[in-house]
Amino acid sequence: MNELITLDSASQLVGRLASNDQEIPNYLQHYFKKIKTELCTHTQGKLFDKVLTVFNNEEPESSKFVLNTYESITKGSIWRGIDNLSRIFNNTGFEVSGDTSTIATLNKSSFFTKYVADFISISTAIDPNTVQVWMKNKDGEWVSHFVQTQFIVILNDDEIGFIVPDESEYDLTVDNALLGMVSNTYQRGKKVTQSFFEGVTYQWKEKIKYVYISKEQYIEIYRDGKEAEVVIENFKTPLNSPYTYTGVEKVEKGVYHSAMAGFIPFGNHALIQHRTYRSVEAIFGYPRMSEIELPCDVCVAGEEAVDITDEHPSGLRPCRKCGGTGHLSLQSPFKVYKRKLFPDNPELNANLKPVEFFTPDIEILKYNASAWKETLQMGEDAIYIQQRVETGNVESAKSREKQLESMYAWLGRISNVIYHNIQEALNNYAVLTGAGEVTINKPISYAIMSELEAFDYLNKIVSTDAPVFIKTTHIENFLNRYISRTSPVIKIVEVLKRVDPFVFYTTKDMQTLSDSAVLADIDWKVHSYAFPLLMQMYSRNKELLDKENEAIEAELTRVMTEKFKPVIGLNDTGGADAGKLRGSVGGMYSMIQIAKAVANGEYDLDAAVALIMDRFGLTEEEARKQLGTPSAPVAQ
Repeated sequence: MNELITLDSASQLVGRLASNDQEIPNYLQHYFKKIKTELCTHTQGKLFDKVLTVFNNEEPESSKFVLNTYESITKGSIWRGIDNLSRIFNNTGFEVSGDTSTIATLNKSSFFTKYVADFISISTAIDPNTVQVWMKNKDGEWVSHFVQTQFIVILNDDEIGFIVPDESEYDLTVDNALLGMVSNTYQRGKKVTQSFFEGVTYQWKEKIKYVYISKEQYIEIYRDGKEAEVVIENFKTPLNSPYTYTGVEKVEKGVYHSAMAGFIPFGNHALIQHRTYRSVEAIFGYPRMSEIELPCDVCVAGEEAVDITDEHPSGLRPCRKCGGTGHLSLQSPFKVYKRKLFPDNPELNANLKPVEFFTPDIEILKYNASAWKETLQMGEDAIYIQQRVETGNVESAKSREKQLESMYAWLGRISNVIYHNIQEALNNYAVLTGAGEVTINKPISYAIMSELEAFDYLNKIVSTDAPVFIKTTHIENFLNRYISRTSPVIKIVEVLKRVDPFVFYTTKDMQTLSDSAVLADIDWKVHSYAFPLLMQMYSRNKELLDKENEAIEAELTRVMTEKFKPVIGLNDTGGADAGKLRGSVGGMYSMIQIAKAVANGEYDLDAAVALIMDRFGLTEEEARKQLGTPSAPVAQ
């Protein structure tokens, strides 16, 4: 246990926090900056330094063109991945157990939704090495707070100290490119390259708020110039750790990558390829012109005579007309081949065209135009962005299933870390507040698909020719892994399974059973109407699916009974029990089983009529109508 800080000894802590030197190991500072820079190149559209630095021998005009026309073609792709991850975790929700009062307090403060929002917008999109801490708000309540590494001053296993920018004063210097830019100029025909690098810099002013958290203490420091106000709170029970990590892809102790890390190498390569494409397009995308280079009519060897001054003591200066080259061109040096006349050999000039055009190889353009797109798609695949299927191309069920399995494994790996980190944060909250313990359960299924996608995929499974028991197993596995347990799809399927025993049968399967005299007319009707009627009920009452399955089943049964009455001859005569029996799907199936027994010669027709009249409250005419004309049983 470290020695507790008191008001008398707080000045030393203030000095540590106000120092310009971060108390963070050098290797951590290096990793923090490098990982954040790589990620923000794509998420914030910053200039990727390698699009300039790896082309040292390029024509300066081309470099200038690339710089002036640079656009981040990876930003949209990586944000599709981030938004997809956000949708999945927000729709999957949280299963929390434990002290109900604590859960109610956390829900009231929106802890879980706020944690996911911070995890997505900060840890996933900006700084994967952001840490989570608990801070006191103005009302004295403990609230979750994500601290980016650029604001951390002190960091080790036992303590953390950081600046709270929202409650501090500062000037902000923003770069127009993450790592700077390169300017190319010509001095007497020689290329001079000057590189300079800038970053986003916070210039802190007089008023700064610091927070220091150790395992034993929480300290707030309000510094105004040389004056500092210190507020100290000692914990009754030490924390296991003063902070929790929020990154998901561990590099080594204390260093994490974003969940989008798989995209970055492909994104980097795509940026370089796209930069090459832009340069090639600028240079070779148009017919090349060749012209004769004429001697300058103003200067001699690139220099012109001027008055002798301190600036030009020799009486000469670089020619302003030709730029010191000694030759004239009617065109820009960009995209022009310049040829000189041969004054000593007139024969070589005889067939020399003053201006000539050349067409570049179109295959160069085709390759560069498609290469970066293919690499970018590989980056999207690495973070499981679902690609749009082009017209005419049908994604096979097997291919889609493999993609879902890979995505499920990826989400499982991320979840192992996220839910562990949330649990650590909840443990700290319980220590700080003295509240009852709360446990968050890692989900076994994720809201990978929307409701529309889920129904479409279910339809593909049901439409296969596989045996029903295999399809049923496949569907159960699909629902348990790729659909959130809170999704309406889950409840709809569960209700339909209770009402329609043939819910996973195709029309072809149903027809086969019907041809074999296994199905009755009512089977077809239940199979055909159950889902449409359930959806109609839901459209009229959006709270329908909030009810228990049994209640929804009963209501759907009632609606179907009313729908089928004119067809199957049910009426409201008979006793209360008879009406209740015939008004249920179970009653319908009882009648069907009796009819099948008569048709198979297993039960006497007159006895069946009497039984139905008694049990269902029907007249003899209605009972015989329901049983139909029994066919002779097939001889064995």
